[in-house]
Amino acid sequence: MKPKKFSEHGQALILITAAAIGLFAIVGLAIDGGRKSSDRRHAQNAADTAALAGALSLADSGIKTPENALSDPNWRLAALNRAQTNGYSNSLVNSTVEVYLCSEDEADCGSYSSHADAYRYIQVIIDSYVDTTFARVIGVYQLHNRVEAVTLWAPTGPTYGPELLKSLNPNPCTGSNGNIVFGGNGDVVLDGGGAYINSGGDDCGMEFTGCGNLQVIDGDLTSVGSGNINIGTPSDGCMENLIVPEPSYGYAPGFEFPPDMPEKPAECSWADYGTWTNEVDGVSYLEPGRYAEFPPENKPSSPIYDKIVMKPGIYCVESMVKLQDKNLDLTGHDVLIYILNGGQFDVQGGHIHLEGRYPDSSYAGYLIIINTDFTGTVPNCTINGNSSNVYVGTIFAPYCDFIFNGTNETGDPALNYAVQVVAYTITLNGNSDINFFYDPEDVAKSDPKVGLMQ
Repeated sequence: MKPKKFSEHGQALILITAAAIGLFAIVGLAIDGGRKSSDRRHAQNAADTAALAGALSLADSGIKTPENALSDPNWRLAALNRAQTNGYSNSLVNSTVEVYLCSEDEADCGSYSSHADAYRYIQVIIDSYVDTTFARVIGVYQLHNRVEAVTLWAPTGPTYGPELLKSLNPNPCTGSNGNIVFGGNGDVVLDGGGAYINSGGDDCGMEFTGCGNLQVIDGDLTSVGSGNINIGTPSDGCMENLIVPEPSYGYAPGFEFPPDMPEKPAECSWADYGTWTNEVDGVSYLEPGRYAEFPPENKPSSPIYDKIVMKPGIYCVESMVKLQDKNLDLTGHDVLIYILNGGQFDVQGGHIHLEGRYPDSSYAGYLIIINTDFTGTVPNCTINGNSSNVYVGTIFAPYCDFIFNGTNETGDPALNYAVQVVAYTITLNGNSDINFFYDPEDVAKSDPKVGLMQ
């Protein structure tokens, strides 16, 4: 009897079919995976540009508060429109697009969500869904991408905020010294801006130690601390007229210290020192440039009159600014005085009329910049003013104990300053009344800024 033979015909077909399915799966994953990778790149670019569009809309809007940013629909619409232009229409079928300020509960911006100015960050999240072609063979019908972008925005506005007086010292003061001190017997008016201290604590910070009046018009008294603004009616009754707002505490995380210094002007690298011409009318005209001392010393070899006019531009001073001659008459419009690290600022006399440099430049609105490396003992920077003096612009002296001493040489005791002072500490002394006026057009300003953070 012959043994039975079992046919193996058809097994190869099964193997070929299985191999074909595997091959299709591999090819499908490669092709559909490539489409997923391409979509991810495209979605990331869309998220980046959408977040930048929203940031640019906010930066150009002039909005400066979280409440106003949240209530303005335009920036969110700008971001959504840009995402749609790039193919992500928030249809809920092929893509979803979420747009948040990082201060909103729905946002998840990492460390930016806990930032004090979290509303200055915008997050865009795009979820996209890619329909597969070949991967369907193995039951994969759709692939998912999730990308996000975070941008920073800052509006056009004063570089150092709306305060007339800003103390950057981050350390609580000791005793009754104060980081901002209203001393002397003259009356003080802060008109159009308030005062800010960058220090914490609940005791010594902003102090009233004199016997005059204090009035704050359309401004705030603000502190990083929890109770260190000590402006109240003294027990001896010296302060008869106190018109100030309720202090505002807990401004966190405060102003970054040390702050970035403005870039050193090109004039500081000029090979030759600045020059001047003496006119027959008894006036010396200074040219912008680099000066070893300022104003230049009157020497037989290089005489200069007591009446000096600074031509518009930048004056880079190497060693110090020290005005002691009461006969000095110094005038400058659209000027910047930039004092190099190690220099001094000590105005002890004379009649001064200085207005900051306003033309379009990175120094627009600055009047005086005192450079520093934030090491060593904090120096004093002093203005002994009289009623004929005029200062307009921002004085940026982040590592100076700035002191205003008022005198009444001319019989009119009021000192009027359209100046913003940003210093390590600030003290107002003397017996003259001091009026500070704040105009955002007269101070250092920043252009709108947007930037991709992640």
